[in-house]
Amino acid sequence: MKHILCYVVLSIIGIFICEQIWAREDAERQRVIVIDAGHRGKAYPGAVYGGVKEKDINLAVALKLGALIEKELPNAKVVYTRKTDTALGQSLNEDLSARANIANKAEGDLFISIHANAAKNTSVKGAETLIMGESEKETRYNEDALYDNHKDELIDMSDENTAAMVRAYIQNLQFTYGEYSEMMARIMQSHYGKGGRTVRKVKRQLLKVLYATDMPSVLTELGFMTNKSELAYMSSEKGQNGYARMLCNAVKEYVGHINRLAGGVAEVLPTEPTAPTQKQEQKQEQPAKTEQKEVVKEPAKVAEKPK
Repeated sequence: MKHILCYVVLSIIGIFICEQIWAREDAERQRVIVIDAGHRGKAYPGAVYGGVKEKDINLAVALKLGALIEKELPNAKVVYTRKTDTALGQSLNEDLSARANIANKAEGDLFISIHANAAKNTSVKGAETLIMGESEKETRYNEDALYDNHKDELIDMSDENTAAMVRAYIQNLQFTYGEYSEMMARIMQSHYGKGGRTVRKVKRQLLKVLYATDMPSVLTELGFMTNKSELAYMSSEKGQNGYARMLCNAVKEYVGHINRLAGGVAEVLPTEPTAPTQKQEQKQEQPAKTEQKEVVKEPAKVAEKPK
Protein backbone atom coordinates (compact mmCIF):
# COMPACT_ATOMS: atom_id res chain seq x y z
CA MET A 1 0.00 0.00 0.00
CA LYS A 2 2.87 2.37 0.87
CA HIS A 3 4.50 1.64 -2.49
CA ILE A 4 1.27 2.47 -4.32
CA LEU A 5 0.88 5.70 -2.36
CA CYS A 6 4.46 6.73 -3.11
CA TYR A 7 3.92 5.95 -6.78
CA VAL A 8 0.78 8.10 -6.91
CA VAL A 9 2.53 11.01 -5.14
CA LEU A 10 5.56 10.81 -7.43
CA SER A 11 3.28 10.67 -10.48
CA ILE A 12 1.43 13.80 -9.38
CA ILE A 13 4.71 15.61 -8.76
CA GLY A 14 6.00 14.48 -12.15
CA ILE A 15 2.89 15.72 -13.93
CA PHE A 16 3.11 19.06 -12.12
CA ILE A 17 6.77 19.50 -13.09
CA CYS A 18 6.02 18.62 -16.73
CA GLU A 19 3.15 21.09 -16.85
CA GLN A 20 5.42 23.83 -15.50
CA ILE A 21 8.07 23.04 -18.11
CA TRP A 22 5.51 23.00 -20.93
CA ALA A 23 4.03 26.30 -19.73
CA ARG A 24 7.47 27.90 -19.58
CA GLU A 25 8.31 26.65 -23.07
CA ASP A 26 5.01 28.01 -24.43
CA ALA A 27 5.64 31.38 -22.77
CA GLU A 28 9.12 31.57 -24.29
CA ARG A 29 8.34 30.28 -27.77
CA GLN A 30 8.40 32.47 -30.85
CA ARG A 31 5.15 34.36 -31.51
CA VAL A 32 4.07 34.69 -35.14
CA ILE A 33 2.39 38.03 -35.94
CA VAL A 34 0.61 38.15 -39.30
CA ILE A 35 0.13 41.68 -40.68
CA ASP A 36 -2.43 42.15 -43.42
CA ALA A 37 -2.46 45.39 -45.43
CA GLY A 38 -6.08 45.59 -46.61
CA HIS A 39 -6.98 45.90 -50.30
CA ARG A 40 -4.60 45.83 -53.27
CA GLY A 41 -4.22 46.32 -57.01
CA LYS A 42 -6.26 48.38 -59.47
CA ALA A 43 -9.49 46.46 -58.96
CA TYR A 44 -9.70 46.74 -55.17
CA PRO A 45 -8.01 49.95 -53.95
CA GLY A 46 -10.45 50.37 -51.06
CA ALA A 47 -11.73 53.85 -50.27
CA VAL A 48 -10.40 56.71 -52.40
CA TYR A 49 -10.68 60.32 -51.23
CA GLY A 50 -8.74 63.42 -52.20
CA GLY A 51 -6.61 61.37 -54.56
CA VAL A 52 -5.47 59.16 -51.66
CA LYS A 53 -6.06 55.42 -51.88
CA GLU A 54 -6.79 53.36 -48.82
CA LYS A 55 -4.62 50.46 -50.02
CA ASP A 56 -1.54 52.73 -49.95
CA ILE A 57 -2.18 53.91 -46.39
CA ASN A 58 -2.76 50.34 -45.26
CA LEU A 59 0.47 49.07 -46.81
CA ALA A 60 2.61 51.95 -45.52
CA VAL A 61 1.43 51.44 -41.92
CA ALA A 62 1.73 47.65 -42.22
CA LEU A 63 5.37 47.81 -43.33
CA LYS A 64 6.27 50.32 -40.62
CA LEU A 65 4.51 48.22 -37.99
CA GLY A 66 6.33 45.07 -39.08
CA ALA A 67 9.70 46.82 -38.94
CA LEU A 68 9.04 48.03 -35.39
CA ILE A 69 7.92 44.58 -34.21
CA GLU A 70 11.02 42.94 -35.70
CA LYS A 71 13.19 45.51 -33.94
CA GLU A 72 11.49 45.58 -30.55
CA LEU A 73 10.19 42.01 -30.23
CA PRO A 74 13.19 39.84 -31.18
CA ASN A 75 11.31 36.66 -30.24
CA ALA A 76 8.48 37.46 -32.67
CA LYS A 77 8.28 36.51 -36.33
CA VAL A 78 6.46 38.89 -38.69
CA VAL A 79 4.59 37.49 -41.68
CA TYR A 80 3.04 39.85 -44.25
CA THR A 81 0.12 38.93 -46.49
CA ARG A 82 1.55 41.46 -48.96
CA LYS A 83 4.56 43.78 -49.06
CA THR A 84 3.76 45.33 -52.45
CA ASP A 85 0.67 46.36 -54.43
CA THR A 86 0.29 42.80 -55.73
CA ALA A 87 -2.99 41.01 -56.38
CA LEU A 88 -3.42 37.84 -54.33
CA GLY A 89 -6.29 36.46 -56.39
CA GLN A 90 -8.40 36.99 -59.50
CA SER A 91 -11.52 37.82 -57.47
CA LEU A 92 -12.14 39.40 -54.08
CA ASN A 93 -13.06 36.05 -52.53
CA GLU A 94 -9.84 34.52 -53.85
CA ASP A 95 -7.90 37.47 -52.48
CA LEU A 96 -9.44 37.17 -49.01
CA SER A 97 -8.92 33.40 -49.00
CA ALA A 98 -5.27 33.88 -49.98
CA ARG A 99 -4.72 36.27 -47.06
CA ALA A 100 -6.24 33.81 -44.61
CA ASN A 101 -4.28 30.92 -46.13
CA ILE A 102 -1.00 32.82 -45.68
CA ALA A 103 -1.84 33.40 -42.02
CA ASN A 104 -2.96 29.82 -41.40
CA LYS A 105 0.04 28.30 -43.19
CA ALA A 106 2.34 30.44 -41.02
CA GLU A 107 0.52 29.12 -37.93
CA GLY A 108 0.07 32.67 -36.73
CA ASP A 109 -0.53 33.60 -33.13
CA LEU A 110 -2.19 36.88 -34.09
CA PHE A 111 -3.70 38.28 -37.30
CA ILE A 112 -3.97 42.07 -37.74
CA SER A 113 -5.74 43.43 -40.81
CA ILE A 114 -5.17 47.16 -41.37
CA HIS A 115 -7.82 49.34 -43.06
CA ALA A 116 -9.23 52.88 -43.16
CA ASN A 117 -12.89 53.86 -42.76
CA ALA A 118 -15.45 56.12 -44.49
CA ALA A 119 -18.77 57.74 -43.53
CA LYS A 120 -21.58 59.85 -45.00
CA ASN A 121 -21.06 62.40 -42.24
CA THR A 122 -17.64 63.95 -42.88
CA SER A 123 -17.32 65.04 -39.24
CA VAL A 124 -17.27 61.41 -38.05
CA LYS A 125 -13.81 60.36 -36.95
CA GLY A 126 -11.92 57.94 -34.78
CA ALA A 127 -10.08 54.63 -34.78
CA GLU A 128 -11.99 51.43 -34.20
CA THR A 129 -11.23 47.73 -34.19
CA LEU A 130 -13.48 44.95 -35.44
CA ILE A 131 -13.61 41.33 -34.34
CA MET A 132 -15.55 38.41 -35.77
CA GLY A 133 -19.16 38.34 -34.64
CA GLU A 134 -22.68 39.47 -35.33
CA SER A 135 -23.75 42.82 -33.93
CA GLU A 136 -27.31 43.69 -32.99
CA LYS A 137 -29.66 44.26 -35.92
CA GLU A 138 -30.32 47.89 -35.14
CA THR A 139 -26.61 48.56 -34.81
CA ARG A 140 -25.84 46.95 -38.17
CA TYR A 141 -28.43 48.99 -40.05
CA ASN A 142 -28.37 52.35 -38.29
CA GLU A 143 -24.68 53.18 -37.82
CA ASP A 144 -23.32 56.44 -39.16
CA ALA A 145 -20.20 54.73 -40.49
CA LEU A 146 -20.43 53.28 -44.00
CA TYR A 147 -18.77 49.99 -44.79
CA ASP A 148 -19.21 50.40 -48.53
CA ASN A 149 -15.52 49.73 -49.04
CA HIS A 150 -15.94 46.47 -47.11
CA LYS A 151 -19.44 45.36 -48.12
CA ASP A 152 -18.12 42.65 -50.44
CA GLU A 153 -15.87 41.45 -47.63
CA LEU A 154 -18.83 40.69 -45.35
CA ILE A 155 -20.35 37.22 -45.13
CA ASP A 156 -23.71 36.98 -46.91
CA MET A 157 -26.17 35.80 -44.26
CA SER A 158 -29.18 35.67 -46.61
CA ASP A 159 -28.63 31.94 -47.16
CA GLU A 160 -30.04 29.98 -44.21
CA ASN A 161 -27.41 27.24 -44.34
CA THR A 162 -24.57 29.76 -44.42
CA ALA A 163 -26.14 31.78 -41.60
CA ALA A 164 -26.58 28.66 -39.44
CA MET A 165 -22.97 27.58 -40.00
CA VAL A 166 -21.55 31.03 -39.28
CA ARG A 167 -23.63 31.46 -36.12
CA ALA A 168 -22.48 28.05 -34.90
CA TYR A 169 -18.91 29.20 -35.45
CA ILE A 170 -19.54 32.46 -33.60
CA GLN A 171 -21.03 30.49 -30.71
CA ASN A 172 -17.94 28.30 -30.68
CA LEU A 173 -15.63 31.34 -30.50
CA GLN A 174 -16.13 31.45 -26.75
CA PHE A 175 -14.19 28.19 -26.62
CA THR A 176 -11.54 29.15 -29.18
CA TYR A 177 -10.11 32.56 -30.06
CA GLY A 178 -12.92 34.97 -29.21
CA GLU A 179 -11.57 36.15 -25.87
CA TYR A 180 -8.08 36.60 -27.28
CA SER A 181 -9.38 38.63 -30.23
CA GLU A 182 -11.40 40.87 -27.96
CA MET A 183 -8.42 41.25 -25.63
CA MET A 184 -6.24 42.44 -28.51
CA ALA A 185 -8.96 44.74 -29.85
CA ARG A 186 -9.34 46.49 -26.50
CA ILE A 187 -5.58 46.82 -26.07
CA MET A 188 -5.35 48.40 -29.53
CA GLN A 189 -8.12 50.87 -28.76
CA SER A 190 -6.38 51.75 -25.51
CA HIS A 191 -3.16 52.57 -27.36
CA TYR A 192 -5.01 54.62 -29.97
CA GLY A 193 -6.28 56.73 -27.09
CA LYS A 194 -2.80 57.02 -25.58
CA GLY A 195 -1.58 58.15 -29.00
CA GLY A 196 -4.06 61.02 -29.04
CA ARG A 197 -6.56 59.54 -31.48
CA THR A 198 -10.32 59.65 -31.05
CA VAL A 199 -11.40 56.19 -29.88
CA ARG A 200 -14.51 54.39 -31.09
CA LYS A 201 -15.95 51.16 -29.70
CA VAL A 202 -14.79 47.63 -30.44
CA LYS A 203 -17.36 46.18 -32.84
CA ARG A 204 -18.35 42.78 -34.16
CA GLN A 205 -18.67 42.28 -37.91
CA LEU A 206 -19.19 39.24 -40.13
CA LEU A 207 -15.94 39.67 -42.01
CA LYS A 208 -14.84 36.86 -44.31
CA VAL A 209 -11.13 37.25 -43.65
CA LEU A 210 -11.59 37.02 -39.87
CA TYR A 211 -13.87 34.02 -40.28
CA ALA A 212 -11.26 32.16 -42.35
CA THR A 213 -8.28 32.70 -40.02
CA ASP A 214 -7.62 30.03 -37.39
CA MET A 215 -6.11 32.32 -34.76
CA PRO A 216 -6.98 35.43 -32.73
CA SER A 217 -7.85 38.00 -35.41
CA VAL A 218 -8.72 41.69 -35.57
CA LEU A 219 -9.42 44.19 -38.33
CA THR A 220 -8.55 47.74 -37.36
CA GLU A 221 -9.83 50.93 -38.98
CA LEU A 222 -7.17 53.62 -38.48
CA GLY A 223 -9.55 56.52 -39.04
CA PHE A 224 -12.02 58.05 -41.49
CA MET A 225 -10.77 59.06 -44.91
CA THR A 226 -13.91 61.18 -45.27
CA ASN A 227 -12.70 63.37 -42.41
CA LYS A 228 -10.17 65.89 -43.77
CA SER A 229 -8.06 66.10 -40.63
CA GLU A 230 -7.85 62.33 -40.23
CA LEU A 231 -7.12 61.82 -43.92
CA ALA A 232 -4.28 64.33 -43.72
CA TYR A 233 -2.86 62.54 -40.69
CA MET A 234 -3.21 59.03 -42.14
CA SER A 235 -1.59 60.00 -45.43
CA SER A 236 1.37 61.79 -43.79
CA GLU A 237 4.68 60.21 -42.82
CA LYS A 238 4.18 61.46 -39.26
CA GLY A 239 0.73 59.93 -39.04
CA GLN A 240 1.76 56.58 -40.47
CA ASN A 241 4.71 56.42 -38.08
CA GLY A 242 2.33 57.30 -35.26
CA TYR A 243 -0.12 54.53 -36.12
CA ALA A 244 2.72 52.03 -36.46
CA ARG A 245 3.99 53.02 -33.00
CA MET A 246 0.54 52.71 -31.40
CA LEU A 247 -0.05 49.29 -32.96
CA CYS A 248 3.43 48.05 -32.09
CA ASN A 249 2.90 49.03 -28.45
CA ALA A 250 -0.41 47.17 -28.53
CA VAL A 251 1.23 44.03 -29.97
CA LYS A 252 3.97 44.16 -27.34
CA GLU A 253 1.40 44.46 -24.56
CA TYR A 254 -0.71 41.63 -26.00
CA VAL A 255 2.27 39.28 -26.39
CA GLY A 256 3.32 40.08 -22.83
CA HIS A 257 -0.13 39.17 -21.54
CA ILE A 258 -0.21 35.94 -23.56
CA ASN A 259 3.22 34.92 -22.32
CA ARG A 260 2.23 35.54 -18.71
CA LEU A 261 -1.05 33.66 -19.19
CA ALA A 262 0.93 30.73 -20.60
CA GLY A 263 3.02 30.85 -17.44
CA GLY A 264 -0.09 30.77 -15.25
CA VAL A 265 0.04 34.39 -14.07
CA ALA A 266 -3.27 36.18 -13.50
CA GLU A 267 -3.75 39.25 -15.68
CA VAL A 268 -5.48 42.61 -15.29
CA LEU A 269 -6.47 44.40 -18.50
CA PRO A 270 -8.17 47.73 -19.22
CA THR A 271 -11.77 47.75 -20.26
CA GLU A 272 -12.74 49.25 -23.58
CA PRO A 273 -11.94 52.99 -23.68
CA THR A 274 -14.96 55.25 -23.35
CA ALA A 275 -15.92 57.28 -26.41
CA PRO A 276 -15.01 61.00 -26.38
CA THR A 277 -17.80 63.48 -25.73
CA GLN A 278 -19.01 65.81 -28.48
CA LYS A 279 -17.35 68.73 -26.68
CA GLN A 280 -14.04 66.89 -26.62
CA GLU A 281 -14.24 66.11 -30.34
CA GLN A 282 -14.98 69.74 -31.18
CA LYS A 283 -11.93 70.86 -29.22
CA GLN A 284 -9.95 67.96 -30.70
CA GLU A 285 -8.89 66.89 -27.25
CA GLN A 286 -7.67 63.43 -26.45
CA PRO A 287 -10.28 60.70 -25.91
CA ALA A 288 -11.80 60.12 -22.49
CA LYS A 289 -9.80 58.08 -20.03
CA THR A 290 -10.34 54.36 -19.94
CA GLU A 291 -12.64 52.87 -17.37
CA GLN A 292 -11.44 51.00 -14.32
CA LYS A 293 -9.46 47.87 -15.00
CA GLU A 294 -11.06 44.47 -14.86
CA VAL A 295 -9.63 41.01 -14.40
CA VAL A 296 -9.46 39.03 -17.61
CA LYS A 297 -9.63 35.32 -17.01
CA GLU A 298 -7.45 32.94 -18.96
CA PRO A 299 -9.38 31.99 -22.12
CA ALA A 300 -10.69 28.47 -22.41
CA LYS A 301 -8.78 25.77 -24.25
CA VAL A 302 -8.91 25.93 -28.02
CA ALA A 303 -11.56 23.81 -29.71
CA GLU A 304 -11.69 22.95 -33.38
CA LYS A 305 -13.54 25.25 -35.78
CA PRO A 306 -16.87 23.70 -36.88
CA LYS A 307 -16.84 22.30 -40.41
